[in-house]
Amino acid sequence: MQKPELEEKFKIGCKAAEISQLIEKIFMVIEGSSISAEELKFNLEIAAREMLANAIEHGCALAAEKSSRTEKMGIKVMLKVSGKTLKLTVEDPGPGFDWVKYDLETMPVFEEKGRGLKMIYQVSDQLKFNSTGNEITAIFKV
Repeated sequence: MQKPELEEKFKIGCKAAEISQLIEKIFMVIEGSSISAEELKFNLEIAAREMLANAIEHGCALAAEKSSRTEKMGIKVMLKVSGKTLKLTVEDPGPGFDWVKYDLETMPVFEEKGRGLKMIYQVSDQLKFNSTGNEITAIFKV
Protein backbone atom coordinates (compact mmCIF):
# COMPACT_ATOMS: atom_id res chain seq x y z
CA MET A 1 0.00 0.00 0.00
CA GLN A 2 1.40 3.36 -1.04
CA LYS A 3 1.97 5.96 1.65
CA PRO A 4 -0.02 9.16 1.01
CA GLU A 5 1.98 12.12 -0.26
CA LEU A 6 -0.36 14.41 1.59
CA GLU A 7 -2.93 13.82 4.30
CA GLU A 8 -4.67 16.56 6.25
CA LYS A 9 -7.62 16.33 8.63
CA PHE A 10 -9.97 19.17 9.47
CA LYS A 11 -13.05 19.61 11.62
CA ILE A 12 -15.70 22.30 11.40
CA GLY A 13 -18.88 22.99 13.31
CA CYS A 14 -22.31 22.60 11.81
CA LYS A 15 -22.38 26.15 10.46
CA ALA A 16 -22.49 27.18 6.80
CA ALA A 17 -20.32 30.20 7.58
CA GLU A 18 -17.38 27.84 8.17
CA ILE A 19 -17.43 26.32 4.67
CA SER A 20 -15.51 29.09 2.86
CA GLN A 21 -12.83 29.22 5.57
CA LEU A 22 -12.31 25.47 5.34
CA ILE A 23 -12.07 25.55 1.55
CA GLU A 24 -9.41 28.27 1.84
CA LYS A 25 -7.44 26.02 4.22
CA ILE A 26 -7.76 23.08 1.82
CA PHE A 27 -6.46 25.19 -1.07
CA MET A 28 -3.54 26.43 1.05
CA VAL A 29 -2.58 22.80 1.70
CA ILE A 30 -2.94 21.94 -2.00
CA GLU A 31 -0.86 24.93 -3.08
CA GLY A 32 1.96 23.59 -0.92
CA SER A 33 1.83 20.27 -2.77
CA SER A 34 2.59 19.07 -6.29
CA ILE A 35 -1.01 19.60 -7.47
CA SER A 36 -1.42 22.52 -9.84
CA ALA A 37 -4.36 21.84 -12.16
CA GLU A 38 -6.83 24.74 -12.03
CA GLU A 39 -9.67 22.60 -13.40
CA LEU A 40 -9.15 20.16 -10.54
CA LYS A 41 -9.33 23.01 -8.02
CA PHE A 42 -12.54 24.31 -9.59
CA ASN A 43 -14.15 20.85 -9.49
CA LEU A 44 -12.85 20.21 -5.98
CA GLU A 45 -14.38 23.46 -4.74
CA ILE A 46 -17.78 22.64 -6.23
CA ALA A 47 -17.70 19.15 -4.71
CA ALA A 48 -16.46 20.38 -1.32
CA ARG A 49 -19.12 23.10 -1.05
CA GLU A 50 -21.90 20.65 -1.91
CA MET A 51 -20.57 17.90 0.35
CA LEU A 52 -20.27 20.28 3.30
CA ALA A 53 -23.65 21.92 2.64
CA ASN A 54 -25.29 18.47 2.57
CA ALA A 55 -23.49 17.51 5.79
CA ILE A 56 -24.84 20.62 7.51
CA GLU A 57 -28.34 20.57 6.02
CA HIS A 58 -29.00 16.87 6.44
CA GLY A 59 -26.48 15.25 8.79
CA CYS A 60 -26.17 17.99 11.39
CA ALA A 61 -29.87 18.83 11.31
CA LEU A 62 -30.93 15.20 11.81
CA ALA A 63 -28.34 14.68 14.53
CA ALA A 64 -29.56 17.82 16.32
CA GLU A 65 -33.13 16.51 16.30
CA LYS A 66 -31.99 13.39 18.15
CA SER A 67 -29.56 14.99 20.64
CA SER A 68 -29.39 18.00 22.90
CA ARG A 69 -25.57 18.03 22.73
CA THR A 70 -25.33 20.01 19.48
CA GLU A 71 -22.37 22.09 20.72
CA LYS A 72 -20.12 19.03 20.38
CA MET A 73 -21.29 18.15 16.89
CA GLY A 74 -18.98 18.68 14.00
CA ILE A 75 -18.08 17.62 10.52
CA LYS A 76 -14.86 15.72 9.90
CA VAL A 77 -13.02 16.35 6.65
CA MET A 78 -9.99 14.53 5.29
CA LEU A 79 -7.92 15.50 2.27
CA LYS A 80 -5.60 12.81 0.96
CA VAL A 81 -3.32 12.70 -2.08
CA SER A 82 -1.79 9.37 -3.09
CA GLY A 83 -0.19 8.69 -6.43
CA LYS A 84 -2.47 10.13 -9.06
CA THR A 85 -5.58 10.57 -6.90
CA LEU A 86 -6.92 13.20 -4.56
CA LYS A 87 -9.62 12.12 -2.12
CA LEU A 88 -11.87 14.44 -0.17
CA THR A 89 -13.90 12.75 2.56
CA VAL A 90 -16.66 14.42 4.56
CA GLU A 91 -18.26 12.71 7.55
CA ASP A 92 -21.23 14.24 9.35
CA PRO A 93 -22.75 13.38 12.76
CA GLY A 94 -26.10 12.36 11.30
CA PRO A 95 -27.63 8.93 10.89
CA GLY A 96 -26.85 8.88 7.15
CA PHE A 97 -29.09 8.14 4.19
CA ASP A 98 -29.80 5.25 1.86
CA TRP A 99 -27.41 6.24 -0.91
CA VAL A 100 -27.94 2.93 -2.71
CA LYS A 101 -31.38 4.04 -3.93
CA TYR A 102 -29.90 7.02 -5.81
CA ASP A 103 -28.87 6.39 -9.40
CA LEU A 104 -26.52 9.30 -9.99
CA GLU A 105 -26.16 8.42 -13.67
CA THR A 106 -29.82 9.06 -14.45
CA MET A 107 -30.83 11.35 -11.58
CA PRO A 108 -32.36 14.57 -12.94
CA VAL A 109 -30.16 17.64 -12.44
CA PHE A 110 -32.88 20.18 -11.74
CA GLU A 111 -34.91 18.47 -9.02
CA GLU A 112 -35.45 20.51 -5.86
CA LYS A 113 -33.64 17.90 -3.75
CA GLY A 114 -30.65 15.83 -4.82
CA ARG A 115 -28.95 18.42 -7.04
CA GLY A 116 -25.93 18.50 -4.76
CA LEU A 117 -25.22 14.80 -5.13
CA LYS A 118 -25.61 15.03 -8.89
CA MET A 119 -23.20 17.98 -9.02
CA ILE A 120 -20.61 16.16 -6.89
CA TYR A 121 -20.97 13.13 -9.14
CA GLN A 122 -20.52 15.25 -12.28
CA VAL A 123 -17.33 17.03 -11.16
CA SER A 124 -15.55 14.11 -9.49
CA ASP A 125 -14.11 10.97 -11.05
CA GLN A 126 -15.65 8.64 -8.49
CA LEU A 127 -17.91 8.79 -5.42
CA LYS A 128 -17.93 6.42 -2.47
CA PHE A 129 -20.17 6.27 0.59
CA ASN A 130 -19.77 4.39 3.84
CA SER A 131 -22.41 1.77 4.67
CA THR A 132 -24.52 4.09 6.82
CA GLY A 133 -24.41 6.99 4.36
CA ASN A 134 -23.03 9.67 6.67
CA GLU A 135 -19.63 9.73 4.98
CA ILE A 136 -18.92 10.58 1.35
CA THR A 137 -15.61 10.49 -0.51
CA ALA A 138 -15.09 12.28 -3.80
CA ILE A 139 -12.10 11.01 -5.77
CA PHE A 140 -10.31 13.09 -8.39
CA LYS A 141 -7.55 12.09 -10.79
CA VAL A 142 -4.57 14.44 -10.58
